[in-house]
Amino acid sequence: MKRLFRPFNLLHWPMWLKLSIGFVFAIGVPLSLVVALTQSGINSIGEQNLRAYVQEQADKQQQSIKTALNQSQAWLNTFLTTPDYSDQVFGLLDPNTIVDVSARDVGQTFQNVLTGFDLFTKIRLVNPEGRIVAQANADRVLSSGADDSASPAFIEATNAPIQGNNQSLTVSGDPITMEMAQVMVGSDGEVVGYFIANLNLNRIILNNLPTAGSIYPVYTYLVTPGDNALLIALPDSDNQARASAKGSVAVQRAFRGESALDTYPIGEALSTQVIGRYAPVYNPIDPNVVLFAMVTEVDANTPAAQALSYFSGARLFPIALGLIVVLALLVLLFNQLITPSLTNLRAAIQAAARGDFNHPVKAAERDDEIGAVGAAFVDMRTHVRQLLDDLEARVAARTRDISATQEISRYAATQHNLQTLLDQVVQLIVERFPNIYHAQVFLLDSERLYAILRASTGEPGQLLLARGHRISVGSVSVIGQVIDQKQTVIARDTATSQVHRRNEFLPDTQAEVAIPLRVADQVIGALDVQSMFRNAFGEDEVSILVTMADQIAVAIENARLYQDSIRRLEDIDRANREATMTTWRDYIYGQRQRQLSSESGTRTGVDLSELRQRAIALGRIVAGEPTGHNTIPVAVPIQLRGQTLGAVEWELPLDDMNENKLQLAQELANRLAVSLENARLFEESQRATERERIVNSIAAKLTPQTEVSEILQTAVREVGQALRAPQVSIRLHHVNGNGANGSNGQPNGNGSPT
Repeated sequence: MKRLFRPFNLLHWPMWLKLSIGFVFAIGVPLSLVVALTQSGINSIGEQNLRAYVQEQADKQQQSIKTALNQSQAWLNTFLTTPDYSDQVFGLLDPNTIVDVSARDVGQTFQNVLTGFDLFTKIRLVNPEGRIVAQANADRVLSSGADDSASPAFIEATNAPIQGNNQSLTVSGDPITMEMAQVMVGSDGEVVGYFIANLNLNRIILNNLPTAGSIYPVYTYLVTPGDNALLIALPDSDNQARASAKGSVAVQRAFRGESALDTYPIGEALSTQVIGRYAPVYNPIDPNVVLFAMVTEVDANTPAAQALSYFSGARLFPIALGLIVVLALLVLLFNQLITPSLTNLRAAIQAAARGDFNHPVKAAERDDEIGAVGAAFVDMRTHVRQLLDDLEARVAARTRDISATQEISRYAATQHNLQTLLDQVVQLIVERFPNIYHAQVFLLDSERLYAILRASTGEPGQLLLARGHRISVGSVSVIGQVIDQKQTVIARDTATSQVHRRNEFLPDTQAEVAIPLRVADQVIGALDVQSMFRNAFGEDEVSILVTMADQIAVAIENARLYQDSIRRLEDIDRANREATMTTWRDYIYGQRQRQLSSESGTRTGVDLSELRQRAIALGRIVAGEPTGHNTIPVAVPIQLRGQTLGAVEWELPLDDMNENKLQLAQELANRLAVSLENARLFEESQRATERERIVNSIAAKLTPQTEVSEILQTAVREVGQALRAPQVSIRLHHVNGNGANGSNGQPNGNGSPT
C-alpha cells in the first residue's frame, strides 16, 4: 500500500519537481489571481502591497540601524576589555600603571583595529583636560596634542557619569558626525580620560536606507531631537526628505515614542498624501532616550494600478510565456544551486559513517543556509574526530598504565628480597609513568612513630637515604598525613597545598600523591610519587596508583614473611646441626672413646690426618698429592643434617682416579652417615627399652612389700644389681633427726651406711 501511494508523497519527489511546483505556486498562481481581479481590487491590493512594502522596508531599516549601533557599542566594550588593548590605553592615560607605551604605539593599534573594522572611521584618546593624547583613522596615525575640550563628544562624555552612565553617543552636524565615547576610570577610581570613536555614518545609517532602485519610490530620513535638529537622508532623496520633515506630524509622534504605519499629508500646504512608517530609534546607551525619529514614506498615489492595466489584455501572452521561460530557468538555476551541495553533503555523511573523516565538504564553502549546514557538519565531524582521538589517547594511556601496573605487580610478586623489591618498584614507577619524575617508599618503624625512607629514585633519593630521612607520623606533611589519616593525600599544586612541605633535594615538585600501604587494616607505610607538572594526577591515574600500592603492600608483607621463614628455617637447621653434633658428641662420650674409627685394606704408611682435617673443616671432598706407589689419597666428609661427623679416607690407584669415583665416594659417605645415624638411634632405643624393663622389674618386686624396711632393703638391693654398684644407700630423715635406713653394703666409720 505504501508503494502504491509513494509517487504522491511530496517528500519523495526530486528537487527540480518540487522547485517547479513551488515556483508555479509562488509566481503563477498569484499572477493569475492578480490578472483576474478587477481594477479596483488591483488598486486595493497595490495599496496593501505598498503599505506592506513600506512596513517591511521601515522595519528592516530600523532593525539594521539598531543592530549596527548595538554592534558598535559591543565592539567598544570588547575592545576596552581586551587586555592587550586596555593595557595600552590605560598605560597612556593612567599614571598608576607600569605599562610603558607611547602615543604613537596606541595610535598604531587604533589604525590596525580600524583597518579591519568598518563600523568606525576614527578613534581618539582624550585626557580629562580635553587634550588628545592619541588618535588614528584607518589610513594613518594622526598627530596628538590638539584641544578637544569643545567637541560635543567630549562635553557629552564628561556629563555621562552625572547621568549614571559611563558611555555616551553624540550626533553633531556640519558635517553630520556620530561619536561614541567611553569614560576611562583608573585604578584609583578617578576618571583618567575618554575613549572617543567616530561611527561610520554610511555603514550604520545611509547604507541601510532605500535607494532609487527600489520597487517603489520609497525614501527614508532620520531627524535628531532639539531645536537644532539634524536631518540624515540619502543625497537623491534629501530635498524630498527636508520638505516632508518640516512640520511633520510623523516626526513629532516618533519623538513621543509612538510607532505606526499611517496615511497622512506632508508639505507646507499639506497637499501631498503619503503612506508612512514612523518610529523612534533609541539610544543604545540610554534606552529611554530617543536618538532619532525615523520616517519611511512613499507617495500614496502609486502607479501600480496603471502598470497592471498596461500589462493586461494582448500583452498577457508574451508575459506569461516569458514567465514560463523564467520559471524554467529558475528551476534549473536553483536545482543546480541546491542539489549538488546536498548530494556532496550526503556523501560526506556516508563517508564519516564509514570512518572517513577527510571527505571534502564543498557545501561548507557556501555562505547561505546550506553552507551553514555544511559548516555545522564539518564542525561536528571535527568534534567527533577529536573525541575519538581523545578517547584513543585515553585508552592508550590507560593501557600503558595498566601494562606498567602489571609489570610492577609481576616483579613484586616474584621478588623476595625486601630492599631489592622496594628499589626496583620505585625505579619501575618512574620509568613507566612519564609524568612521574620521583618515587619513594616509606615504611613505619617498630614503634610506629616515624615513617622511614626505605627506597627512593635518582641522586636526590640516594642523598635522602644516606642521611636516614624519616618523617614523624601525624606531622604536617604529605607522608605524615597519609599514614595518620590512612587515606590517599593529593597535593595537585604544591604552591597552594596546605600539607606539602618543600624538600631541598626535590625543588621541581609541582604535584604530589601519597598512598597508604595497607596490609588488611594495618598501614605499614606509604608510596609517594611526585611530578614536575601541576594537576598532573587525574582520577584514573590515582586509582591505578592506589591499586599498585595495595599490590606493593602485599608484596612487602610477602617478602617480610619469606625472609622471616628463611630465618626460621635457618634457625631450625642450625638447631638441628647443633643437636646432631651434641648427640654424636654425647654418643661418642658414652662409648668412653675420643673417636670411632675403622679401616680395611693394606696400609701404605701415608699420613692422612691433615687431609682428613681439611675435608672435615671444608665440608667437601679433598684430594692429596700422588704417593710414591702410584696412588692418590682422598678424604670424603661424612655429613648428617649439614653437620660433619667425620671423614672417610681412601687411597685410590692414580690410573683409576676420575670424577665418577669421587661422586661414588661422596654418595657412599652420605649413605654411611645415614646408616650411622640409624645405628645410633637403634642403640638408643635399645637402651631406653632396657631401662624401661629394669624399672618395671624393680617396681614389680616393690609392689608386694608392705613394710617400709623391707621396701628399702629390696630397693637398694635391686638398684645395686641393676646399676652394678658395690654399695647403695637409702636414708629417710625425720624432723627430729632420727630416720629409717636401708643399705646393701658395709657401714662407714661412724656406723652409717653410705
